[in-house]
Amino acid sequence: MAEWADTQIRTLIDERRTRNDEFHNLGRNRKIFWNSIADKINQENRTSLNGYQCKEKFSNLVRDYNAMCDFISGRKSSRSRLGVQYFDEFCIHFWERPEDEFDRVRSINTFNRRRSRESGNIMPVPSTREVECELRSSERRLSQSPSISRSPSVSRSQSPPISRRQSPSVGRRRSLSIR
Repeated sequence: MAEWADTQIRTLIDERRTRNDEFHNLGRNRKIFWNSIADKINQENRTSLNGYQCKEKFSNLVRDYNAMCDFISGRKSSRSRLGVQYFDEFCIHFWERPEDEFDRVRSINTFNRRRSRESGNIMPVPSTREVECELRSSERRLSQSPSISRSPSVSRSQSPPISRRQSPSVGRRRSLSIR
């Protein structure tokens, strides 16, 4: 088991954060991604880490952050030294997949379904106009939030108009797959 210096951990975190979009766009095989991070750490620190060690170390850092969250909320009685050291940095969840239009539409629909079940009302499916309005509103909120970074997405002016017969997600999916 490799002993990690603070400079190595710093490089690991910085690389994983700045290359988050790349990480999530690779699909299932991320071996080359982790090997490239290992190469950078090895170059800067004259070490001989491999991609697997980098992947495991990062997973352990996320696990330590989650353990700290459990400690703070009272669900656990112990805390991690590394969880404490890197807690503030991991609070922004930079390693998670960035939210896109499909995620926002799904959130809106899930919220509406849950609300209608709780109130006993049957809610009609939102219209295209309502969904687009909500998307614009959520994009404004995201752009005003300094802690959330977004990957570039297809702009409204580039995407073809949605016909009344198509659902918003189908129209967007087609415009994204063409590019």
